[in-house]
Amino acid sequence: MTAPADWIGFAEMIGGASGALTGLLFVSVSLNASRIAGHQGLRASAGQTLVLFLTPLFGAAALLAPGQSDPVVGGELIAIGVIASWTLLANGRRKRWRADDDALVIAIFNHRFPNVLVMLLFVASGIALACGANGGLYLLLPASLVAFASGVLNAWYFLLPPLSTQRKIREQVEARDRSSE
Repeated sequence: MTAPADWIGFAEMIGGASGALTGLLFVSVSLNASRIAGHQGLRASAGQTLVLFLTPLFGAAALLAPGQSDPVVGGELIAIGVIASWTLLANGRRKRWRADDDALVIAIFNHRFPNVLVMLLFVASGIALACGANGGLYLLLPASLVAFASGVLNAWYFLLPPLSTQRKIREQVEARDRSSE
């Protein structure tokens, strides 16, 4: 194994970031557990975010496993991308959009393009490595960055109050401001 050995530092960094972000996702979901538990779309978004954070972790683990040949690591990256894609597709079918404020924000943060892009890049990286093109590993960088960015946006939403609550707070502040004038 020649090329993946050069990627040890990258894999350690991506694995560490992925683990930290996964932990933060659990914190953000725990802080709003009752709201998320009562909304199928939010539960599906939490699952999607978990897959986006764990996929780079599994890719990093494949790169760090000692003594594997390039085609084996390539096959593992392909498998990771395909399994994560299947999981995201199955998770996407569970989403039932309701006409509420949470559904509106889910629609804003939840796009298929980043999910598809991440998984295609993982699969393409694995195919390239399995075919002897070690440069395919460079596809793991944008795949990981897009996964992290998309997942962080989803996790950030879990920390925000629903839009209806935000409107109520804004109305109370405006009413207080009018009464003090």
